[in-house]
Amino acid sequence: RQSRRRVAEHSFRARARVRAKAAMPRPLFVAATRQHVGKTTVSLALMAGLQKRFNKVGYIKPVGQQHVEVIGSDGAAVRVDKDVELVKEYFKLDHVSWPDMSPVLMPRSYTKRYIDGEIQLESQVEAILGAQQRVSAASDVLLLEGTGHVGVGSVVEMNNAKVASLMGADVVLVANGGIGSSFDELEMNHSMVLAAGARVRGVVLNKVIPDKVEMVREYFGKLLSQRWGGSVALLG
Repeated sequence: RQSRRRVAEHSFRARARVRAKAAMPRPLFVAATRQHVGKTTVSLALMAGLQKRFNKVGYIKPVGQQHVEVIGSDGAAVRVDKDVELVKEYFKLDHVSWPDMSPVLMPRSYTKRYIDGEIQLESQVEAILGAQQRVSAASDVLLLEGTGHVGVGSVVEMNNAKVASLMGADVVLVANGGIGSSFDELEMNHSMVLAAGARVRGVVLNKVIPDKVEMVREYFGKLLSQRWGGSVALLG
């Protein structure tokens, strides 16, 4: 398994480097410090903004958990992550296919099957790589959405940090509003992203108490500059 992992990662990195040489901007990967902090809401806002600047915006949720059944262009039923259904239909992403927007799904018993060797790392890598290649070819820019906190998916060797790194994406971290506890969670997730070889380019603090917005913006901006060297912007 160690040998297969190295081969798969080498292939993934090599193809990411080829993609990076093209004129297309680096993909943007939206991740969160925990569940229910507004990651999908931020992704929707970014999609809306990107569609104002680019003709065709691609979207992929590389690893999904909660899924729904939709009907593909060939009339066959396809299972996709529930967020994929929302994004594709709301933003009318007719230039990308359902399967490519949701290449890896982890339904019940998936982790057991992976541990038992019924599902291989290489099959997951190829599914994600193939989807990225096809969606990128049909799009001007690519938005990726993670699942849960940065470490989700580690049991099948496809956590958000690793996927972002292997897809050559820049990461935006979404956290609950505040200062102390928010930064504590961000620091842990940021460290995991760095360890995987990816980079965090921005932070979004969600659900900030209205009368504390200006205070949080001022002090969190200072905190990011002091601790992370000013390379990560407070986006909102």
